[in-house]
Amino acid sequence: MTITRILAATAILIASTVAGQASAAGTVGATASRLSDADCSVPSYRNSWQDDEVQGAVKLAVLVDADGNVQQTKVISSSGHVALDKASLRSGATCKFKPAAKDSGAAPVWAQVQYNWVLN
Repeated sequence: MTITRILAATAILIASTVAGQASAAGTVGATASRLSDADCSVPSYRNSWQDDEVQGAVKLAVLVDADGNVQQTKVISSSGHVALDKASLRSGATCKFKPAAKDSGAAPVWAQVQYNWVLN
């Protein structure tokens, strides 16, 4: 009998942003709103990881520019597996956020994305 395990890799956008110190409350609200919904790809899970039952959660910080593109990614909470962390970084870099309002002069802001790697 063969048991097939399926990976459930999910991307969770964490509503946590870092806005400038001098930002008005309305600006912070608008920033949080545009970062609350993102299109993030689901990373591929390699078959070779399945035998070792590699799983965990990776929390990333992503720097989002005014156009909604990710400019930088970094791991802020590791899964404990370098391979999962790297796969999450690659996928996090492709996330697409809502652009800031035109002519807002919006500075890049940090948001958080979490990838949960679970074998079912």
